[in-house]
Amino acid sequence: MEFAAVRHDWTHQQVKALFEMPFNDLLFKAASVHRANFNPNEVQISTLLSIKTGACPE
Repeated sequence: MEFAAVRHDWTHQQVKALFEMPFNDLLFKAASVHRANFNPNEVQISTLLSIKTGACPE
């Protein structure tokens, strides 16, 4: 699997175009990029670990 390089050279106009894009179009574009780089049938399972120290009554 080969990934495109992370870009750090975005122009103001390119960023503005992303923010002005209709949400459903942006979501579709993001999903297309994700599917091109990852298996769309895999689900990532994440768990949150809360570490609590001390005698806090919460």
